[in-house]
Amino acid sequence: MKDKIKKLTKETTLYGAALVIGRFINFLLTPLYTNYLTKDENGFIIYIYTLIAFINIAYSFGMESSFFRFVKSDEKLDAVAYKFNEKKVFTNSYLSILFLSVINSLIIFGFSDSIAVTIPTNDATSGLIKLVALIPVLDALVLIPFAYLRSTNQALKFSMLRFLAIIVNVIANFLFLTQTNFGVWGVIYANLISSAVALIIFLPIIFKHLISKIDFSLLKQMLYFGIPTLPASFSAIILQVADRQLMPFLTTADNLAIYGINYRLGIPMMIFVSMFEYAWKPFYLNHFKDADAKVLFSKVLTYFTFASMILILVWTFSLDYIIRLPFIGGKFINPEYWIGLRIVPIVLWGYFFNGVFTNLNAGFLIQKKTKYLPLIVGIAAVSNVVINLLVIPKYTYFGAAWATFAAYLIEAVVIYYFAMKIYPIKYEWGKVFKIIIPATIILLFERAIYSYEINLTWLLFERMALMVIFAVSMYYLGIIKSIDLSFIRRLIKRK
Repeated sequence: MKDKIKKLTKETTLYGAALVIGRFINFLLTPLYTNYLTKDENGFIIYIYTLIAFINIAYSFGMESSFFRFVKSDEKLDAVAYKFNEKKVFTNSYLSILFLSVINSLIIFGFSDSIAVTIPTNDATSGLIKLVALIPVLDALVLIPFAYLRSTNQALKFSMLRFLAIIVNVIANFLFLTQTNFGVWGVIYANLISSAVALIIFLPIIFKHLISKIDFSLLKQMLYFGIPTLPASFSAIILQVADRQLMPFLTTADNLAIYGINYRLGIPMMIFVSMFEYAWKPFYLNHFKDADAKVLFSKVLTYFTFASMILILVWTFSLDYIIRLPFIGGKFINPEYWIGLRIVPIVLWGYFFNGVFTNLNAGFLIQKKTKYLPLIVGIAAVSNVVINLLVIPKYTYFGAAWATFAAYLIEAVVIYYFAMKIYPIKYEWGKVFKIIIPATIILLFERAIYSYEINLTWLLFERMALMVIFAVSMYYLGIIKSIDLSFIRRLIKRK
């Protein structure tokens, strides 16, 4: 048992490390884009990549989930039969995705002129749309090979290949943007090159596992299993990117660019929540039978909140200095985008409530009541769309940020309502609010007195003083005293 848990922890660490490092390296494209692309070009990139996120789900049509379900469906087979079953599942998944993605991309090719007209940015041309249509095809063709690596516990190889593709993408972006005048075309070329590299590396695995015949009976079962997962997947992606899909139709491409670039500055909280999610799921599934499990889970939320508030304050107070750092082509973030900095704390808070949702969903998996999760995410997704439609026309990117914040807050509130019925836990809400309220007051105060004209040296002293005030408030409210370091050490060991 201990060996299995140790193996799970190691794999979680590898997947988590790949995710964190990959997202951070991708984040380095942000200053590159702000200094070498126009706002309209950035608006196009932001819009088109959120569209690709939807297309990727459609092209997979639940086959990744089906692959995981059916590749391990019969552990009683002997080694030869098991390997043949694995190849059947791989072939069914891969060829069906190949067929669907190629057919749909050919349709996009055929209607590229009409599609280009519907995209509300000046950079959308028929040729560029055809090029963009290749990206989800290449992504789809490595989906099952990556799933195969996960199913066979090849976490290191999975992480290294993901990492390699990201490195190739970043290097290609750098070369195309700094050494040529390709502009937005260079960004698309870079993505295609990195995706093609991943596909080429996977070719030996693909050809090794493909067989000459599709098992239509098995394919039917896989479709019945996979397709019902699509609504939940679409709801999740709507919750994440609906704002950037709606903005071009409700405001200008410049506002979309300002919003998209500043939204990316929320990456520290996104990474923190992602790391927590990777560690949290195996943790609670390993310990829900412990005698003190509910007390343990309650304290995890308290400590998560405390760490989140520190991160939100520190990152918010650091941004004025980070954006001014020297970078190739100018500043780390082009001054044209600084006007949107005020949305970053709102984005950080949105990610915090997404982390609260992640924390509260433990009971649904423990009690095997996951059928409620798509409903909850769906409610949040619909809320996101409705609120964005109401506020973007008047408040532009500021309204979009608040809409996303509200959607994640609604998601957290709704899941708490259901969680208390399914797996009630007595959370330390008194302590949680003692942490949240002072952090909120400090942020509001700082925003109220903030001025773009303020001397950065004085600003540093002011923000250091505010951090001291937060620390003192945590001490006098009993939060610091209540933090059990020995408990945290036990928590880490339990992982």
